[in-house]
Amino acid sequence: MKPTGLKYMWIVSVVLYVLIIVCVIVGMYVFHMPDSLVLTLMVLGVLPFLCAYNELSLLRHRRLEQQMQERTDELQKALRVAEFASQSKSDFLANMSHELRTPLNAILGFSSAMEHEAFGPINNPTYREYATRIYKSGDHLLSLINDILDLSKIEANKQVLKSEWLDIDIVLMDVMQIVSGYPDYDRRHVVVAKHKALPQILADAKLVRQVLLNILSNAIKFTKDGGKIKVSFKMTPDEDFVIRISDDGIGIPADKLEMVIKPFVQVENVMTRSHKGSGLGLALVDKIMNLHGGKMDIISAVGKGTTIVLTFPSMRVEKKNDGIIA
Repeated sequence: MKPTGLKYMWIVSVVLYVLIIVCVIVGMYVFHMPDSLVLTLMVLGVLPFLCAYNELSLLRHRRLEQQMQERTDELQKALRVAEFASQSKSDFLANMSHELRTPLNAILGFSSAMEHEAFGPINNPTYREYATRIYKSGDHLLSLINDILDLSKIEANKQVLKSEWLDIDIVLMDVMQIVSGYPDYDRRHVVVAKHKALPQILADAKLVRQVLLNILSNAIKFTKDGGKIKVSFKMTPDEDFVIRISDDGIGIPADKLEMVIKPFVQVENVMTRSHKGSGLGLALVDKIMNLHGGKMDIISAVGKGTTIVLTFPSMRVEKKNDGIIA
């Protein structure tokens, strides 16, 4: 019923109730009606009010349902818009790999050739210095772009795991060769804990290499000269395989631990402001471990260092345990 009809219904109910009250009074004192009839008339007089109240309740209920439906539709529309925007962003970045990397690779290749005077000497040393700066800047920019594209690829659900049985020792050796070329490496004490034969893990070699490289890069970056970085392994009672990478660097405040795995977030302090980076290192590690069904945990304290714990689930671990010594 419409509000106008409900209004008229209330008016009719009041008029009928007044008429019935008049009839009851007249009937009781003039015609001496029995009590049962008086009671019946009183009940009949209340019925229109009950009907009007019921209609009012139904009207309010319908209005509430309509408001809830409108609000739900608005939220669903906003969610669809947000999802579309996020997906469009991820698709755009994921599809920009060739367009961004190709010119940067040309810049790196040509500047490297100039730096090393591959096609003849450069008489002016300033030009050689410029070529070196171009190469370093291009290499840094390429690393940032790679991080952004890799993260976008995972968020767009376009990252396909190419799982194979990996020897972690071999993967770690490859990573150690890369980080050993970092300028600060020689001023850090990087050790791998003694261990017996490690079980193989079923994982994507490229992504696992990226995980170890990101963590070790951070450890080297945020550890002071003379600091120690240690890589160790262990098996849990549930037969999960764990890699621990610890350093005695600047550490992360307890209230910032959740922030460091969010994309583009860098914990601001004197040390981090002096280092370049996209802030995607640990965010990528976290997502890559999730892709493998594993997890990353961070244990850290300011001034005492940071430990990154990587856990691969038992279903991805070779069923063999020789008692790893960590």
